[in-house]
Amino acid sequence: MAFMAVLESDLRALSAEARRRYPAVKDGAEHAILKLRTLSSPSEIAHNDDILRIFLMACEVRTVKLSIIGLSCLQKLISHDAVSPSALREILSTLKDHAEMADEGVQLKTLQTISIIFQSRLHPENEVR
Repeated sequence: MAFMAVLESDLRALSAEARRRYPAVKDGAEHAILKLRTLSSPSEIAHNDDILRIFLMACEVRTVKLSIIGLSCLQKLISHDAVSPSALREILSTLKDHAEMADEGVQLKTLQTISIIFQSRLHPENEVR
């Protein structure tokens, strides 16, 4: 499955999971699906914040299911160079918040995401204080 199709599938899963309790996340995911269809490459995603923002929003809710979906998608975006370096500070802040969550699954996804950042082209020099 191509990267864009995987992202769309993840956005649909996020929308379904958020539909009742978190309508802002659901609406954001649906908006991101429409936006994703207008983009053709990971570099275009990196230049457009809408896709990244919805996954960060899912993480901000701080429920286990939405956080795991959000973190998993952040991993995919970072791995495919679909994240602008200017977004790194916000991503690292989100990861810092999630490191303090009690759920082991969320902690594992957080550590995996940090590892992927260090293997990516993003360079977190002096980003976290």
